[in-house]
Amino acid sequence: MVPFCSLRFSFDCSLEFRRSGTHVEPTGDKAMPTENLTDRKIASLKPAKERTEDWDDGTPGFGLRISPEGTKTFFLMYRFAGLRRRLKLGRYPEVPLFEARKNAKKALATVSEGKDPVQEKKANEARARRERLAAVSFDQLAQQYIAEYAKVNKKAWQEDERLINRLLRPEFGSLNVKEITRFHVRSFLRGTAADGPVQANRAHACLRKIFNWAIKEEIVDLESNPASGISSPGGREHPRERSLSDAEIREVWKELESNTTLPKRALQLVLLTGQRPGEVAGIELEELNFKEKLWELPGHRTKNGLTNLVPLNHQAIRVLEKQREGLEYQKQRREARGETALESGFVFPCRHRLKNKPMSVYALDREARGIWRKLGIPAFTPHDLRRTCSTKLGEMLVPGHLIDRIINHKPSGITDRVYNKYDYLKEKREALDAWGVLVARIVSGLELVEVSPPLKA
Repeated sequence: MVPFCSLRFSFDCSLEFRRSGTHVEPTGDKAMPTENLTDRKIASLKPAKERTEDWDDGTPGFGLRISPEGTKTFFLMYRFAGLRRRLKLGRYPEVPLFEARKNAKKALATVSEGKDPVQEKKANEARARRERLAAVSFDQLAQQYIAEYAKVNKKAWQEDERLINRLLRPEFGSLNVKEITRFHVRSFLRGTAADGPVQANRAHACLRKIFNWAIKEEIVDLESNPASGISSPGGREHPRERSLSDAEIREVWKELESNTTLPKRALQLVLLTGQRPGEVAGIELEELNFKEKLWELPGHRTKNGLTNLVPLNHQAIRVLEKQREGLEYQKQRREARGETALESGFVFPCRHRLKNKPMSVYALDREARGIWRKLGIPAFTPHDLRRTCSTKLGEMLVPGHLIDRIINHKPSGITDRVYNKYDYLKEKREALDAWGVLVARIVSGLELVEVSPPLKA
């Protein structure tokens, strides 16, 4: 008589799995009878409330697992060193049946050679990863950083792209990231700081961010960031305080009106509206309402993500009207020549008409630099024109909280941030209209800013 305990052990084992040749087929997961798997058969299989497995009778241990959600995954079950092992072979139909069966047979051949397919797969993946990480050049990394991080997370990603193209690529572009050392980075930044301290600080911050991101995302295999642990190459930066005097406004405005260009008109709008240079350079025609004399600056284009309603004073309207007339004139000339290039929706389009994008904000920097050098006055930037507008509004006794709303600074107090939803449009219009009149007085009657009834839209 067979002992009761032996019968119990035999019964339990038969519930857990059944043997078929060299592989083990578990039956606790609702294993189905073995049959030859075909594409038609696989397509007909429907998910059940519990996970099921269908086995192939032509290839030992080869099967298809179906989850309750309907995901179909090929696998191979085998024994190695006395242990039951499962090797995933990919999801159907991304991995075709013939390919999964072929890989299953290769894996069984590996077992017959005394090797474990699961461990071999892990070793191959680790080897491929090491080779991939070791082969990354800085140029490749920089492109990936712009595409996958900067464009997704930074509104001013073009600044990173500019720094990379102008400074970082020429120095590090062809190098493998493993070849870039802290000594190399420090030497490069010192040389850059000799020409422009602020520029060196920006390049340092950008380079450090690129490597931090790459290490965190395991794109490169580095023990440490070669741009970290380096003091600011340009030294400590101090907030700019440059604001133009009335005499400087007069001289700069005269220069902005002579031989008018797109950057010059954009600089005029920065001064008249107090908005950021990048926001002015990127104005879209659909943002402007000439009838209401209003510019609705959408949140996706502002630094703080807040929509800003900008009243347009008479002087700003005149600048925009002249620019609109210029765009229409250029359009008519292209049509006369038979050109059918795509029309841009930007007030200040890129000079390359095939690139449907706005003028670069750096064109404003170059224009401002040329003006102050020509006039022989202290250096100023486009942002200093924005600061001039803010400063003059303060001198006109415009309340500070209203100036913040005009230039679109994010409210600091919880009342303004959360509870006060008034747009202050009336007050902003009164302040900017008064500023426009003051500009007209300062520049003493130039035709562009003469005080006269506004043009019809």
